[in-house]
Amino acid sequence: MNVIMLPGGVLRVPWAVTLADGTKVDGTRDVRPGEGDYEQWLPLARAEDDLWRLEALEAARDAEILSRWRARKSA
Repeated sequence: MNVIMLPGGVLRVPWAVTLADGTKVDGTRDVRPGEGDYEQWLPLARAEDDLWRLEALEAARDAEILSRWRARKSA
């Protein structure tokens, strides 16, 4: 679960909706400063740029792990 702080302080938070037929749809919603649950989400928020950097680091770590795994499997 990522809470993203967008420019202007708006938070993009995970949100699920249940449709009339019972189907659950996962998505997000924007919470603006001053809204009731803004303070609840704020401590969990990360800047959008930080999340992009973290994703790049995780992808590099995953690639390194996969390369080691493939080398051992082929041995």
